[in-house]
Amino acid sequence: MNSKYAKIFTPIKIGSMIVKNRIETAPAAPRLASPEGLVTPELIEWTRALAKGGAGIVTVGISMVTPPFGHMNGFCVNIGDDNVVPGLAVLADTVHRYGAKASIELAGFAMGHDMPEEGKSPIDMMSQEDIENWISLFANAAERAMKAGMDMVLIHGGHGILVSNFFSPLFNHRTDKYGGSTENRARFACELFDAIRSKVGTKLAIEFRLSAAELVPGGVELAETIEFIKIIQDKIDLVHVSAGMLLDDEMVPITTQPTYLKRGYNAHYAASIKKAAGIHVPVTTVGSIDLDLAAEIIENDDADMCAMIRTVIADPNSVNKARTGKEEETRPCIRCVLCLNRTHGMEPLRVACAVNPKAGRECELKDLPTLADQKKKVVVIGGGPAGMEAARTAGDRGHEVVLFEKSDCLGGTLRLAVAPDFKTDLKNYLAWAIRMTSRHPNVSLRLSTEATTANIMAESPDALVIAVGAQSNIPNLSGLDGADVVWVGDVESGTVDVGQNVVIAGGGLTGCETALDLARKGKNVTIVEMVSEKKMLDPSPIPMTALLQLLKKENVTILADHKLIKAKDHSVLIKGSIETNDGEKEISFDTLILSLGVKPNLLEVSKFANLIDDVFVIGDCTTSQGTLYTATTAGYNAGLDI
Repeated sequence: MNSKYAKIFTPIKIGSMIVKNRIETAPAAPRLASPEGLVTPELIEWTRALAKGGAGIVTVGISMVTPPFGHMNGFCVNIGDDNVVPGLAVLADTVHRYGAKASIELAGFAMGHDMPEEGKSPIDMMSQEDIENWISLFANAAERAMKAGMDMVLIHGGHGILVSNFFSPLFNHRTDKYGGSTENRARFACELFDAIRSKVGTKLAIEFRLSAAELVPGGVELAETIEFIKIIQDKIDLVHVSAGMLLDDEMVPITTQPTYLKRGYNAHYAASIKKAAGIHVPVTTVGSIDLDLAAEIIENDDADMCAMIRTVIADPNSVNKARTGKEEETRPCIRCVLCLNRTHGMEPLRVACAVNPKAGRECELKDLPTLADQKKKVVVIGGGPAGMEAARTAGDRGHEVVLFEKSDCLGGTLRLAVAPDFKTDLKNYLAWAIRMTSRHPNVSLRLSTEATTANIMAESPDALVIAVGAQSNIPNLSGLDGADVVWVGDVESGTVDVGQNVVIAGGGLTGCETALDLARKGKNVTIVEMVSEKKMLDPSPIPMTALLQLLKKENVTILADHKLIKAKDHSVLIKGSIETNDGEKEISFDTLILSLGVKPNLLEVSKFANLIDDVFVIGDCTTSQGTLYTATTAGYNAGLDI
């Protein structure tokens, strides 16, 4: 074990139990439970991967304490009914098999998902009977967790959800014993913890998640939170420190940080609480934490434990890899937030990961033989993310793989995307993918070698994987062939000069990231995008929300709902949509950057598609809507299917 991780792997006492290390998998909603909220084989295998990976505590996320009500459970575990206990017991046993402690998050979702209107919130109108009913629901849910053999319950009291609303002065305007003073606003939580203790005693540890600061006007601030913790700390065993609210889409990137915000974004709140006079309850911190940052936090005594979920979705074995000195093999999370975008939409999908094609498919893949029945010779054309994933997967299954890449290095167009300073996460993933592909014992690289029919057939392949990527999409509009018009990829690679006044045609992630990079370098930037600013969020809501906020901070002009008509010498003609009621107008520029997506490289595919019987076409050469997720998933599937 690398000595920098030593403190992470020291045991810690939480309540009456000893936890083997300082890493907790944070609660997530993989949407793998049944429609009725019962534990399924899919959820068991998802949880097994996390427990087997080495964390000290494994937490089942977002479990409602209210009685089940059909599909509205959102495919999360519902612990408001006795029927959940048998399946939950199997899940607990699965976690225990790997030496971890099993926790489950209890959440009350029926209240508190709207900001107060006209100074009133649902909390203000709850009767004493309503309050006692909620407390009973939580206590009964904790008792079910105990009966199932769980070790801990995590009470969700942050992010604008029910329990937090009682303490928040923004929501709580009551004039009875639950409102007014700090002590009164803490009363609901105190009664809740007391009711749970009356049901479970010390057989379960209680963890309490809160927002150290709600980060909205009139909301809870850190000093109040510290006083709150002093009141409740003898009733709980661990305090889980987050920040922000989930009531406003603009706030979501603060709670779940995309790659544009620093790692450990909210960790300073945990450090302040940990070091506050009079606080003695152990502290967990959360928020874009990986193993290296966790080591630093624990070493500095800024928290007692670190909770993480995206790190262990990207590589479920990351904790064990740190413990055994194999941290270089850890697949990095790129913080694209695909996992959350999929599972927290209006129509939730099962969890998935842009860099880990196995995520959410553990049950499907659990009986797959490690090695293929028959060793084959496989040729892969293209060393981008799809080609590398296919090569590694086929190699893992025992096949002999030859990878042709026409450039002198692996990475494909992903090498362009990592250029901005704020793309460190993606840069780390690219370095990992190249490292793991290059060192794979069953993969031979042919760099600086363009694939031809002759050199492919010279390898006598049994299977061929075509991953030749896409080409830039340049519309047939007047003036786009001028010397002052450049492709966004050439800007990212640094092969073209960019003037002071820049217009970017295309407001997708690539165009907006380029705009942010140039604006931070002092350029005056305008983005022209056909769809509305609201629809700009659709492909990736949380990252794009953060990106638009940062662009506005850098004074980037965003002309949404505008269409590019034509370009001429140092100016572009655009036209607003009917919704904008904006006619044609001309904007001058020094450089026009085209970021209008890509189109499949079908001509290149056609050269090889019929060379042999077993051919797989994957990645961007199959779609104009390709992402890293579609690339790695297609590459992995191809490697499995050979």
